[in-house]
Amino acid sequence: MNRLRIATLASFGMILCAAVAVLAFDADFDPSTYNPMAAEVVNFEVCQPCLGGTGFDFAWDFDGNGVAETETADDLVTYAFASEGYYEVVLTVEDAGGRTSVSRQGVFVGSTPAFATRELLPEDGGSILVLISVYCNEDITGGIGFVESMPQGWQLETVDPGGAVTKPNSELRQLEVGWMSAYDAGDVLTFTYRLHPAYSSSLPRLFGELSGYTGGHRFLTGITGHLTLP
Repeated sequence: MNRLRIATLASFGMILCAAVAVLAFDADFDPSTYNPMAAEVVNFEVCQPCLGGTGFDFAWDFDGNGVAETETADDLVTYAFASEGYYEVVLTVEDAGGRTSVSRQGVFVGSTPAFATRELLPEDGGSILVLISVYCNEDITGGIGFVESMPQGWQLETVDPGGAVTKPNSELRQLEVGWMSAYDAGDVLTFTYRLHPAYSSSLPRLFGELSGYTGGHRFLTGITGHLTLP
């Protein structure tokens, strides 16, 4: 193979890689609330900067059963959950070439003394910064906390505990976090940790539960927000 042909092939490869990079897109979305009431209309808006272009189709599975309730080319849809509970909302984005990207987020429907959201922020080197925010809807009188599953093949580093007591449970592969004070309605608590990839090549799927005591009663809800990286 002569040098000219090698150079031509190399140039073609660089152009192809650039084209693939341009075509890359991520599915992500924002609900107008992570804690709606039953029958409340919720807006779900696709993250346009994550797509980097137009001409996409969006399939929305609002109860996580694998069947889309809505298929549309519009980047904004509305939906009302008929009953209370924790729902996994799945967005599948497809481009004109048939390539797809999937994003999953949790939503808790119904009245609850507090709820928590999870935000995942990718970092250089493959690490993921995880921000847990706890929103108090009512006065919390007996403490509040959460447990977060630790994905296989990832190592955890606490970044900012936000005044919480933490306990990594290696046997159950979960992070246990608790705030022991009383809190007022409207208070927001935050906890930040970082996941470092060890030997896993797959992106983590996270699950967690928030619990607390108020008025002598215990409550329990699933953590809303991102379940996987967009």
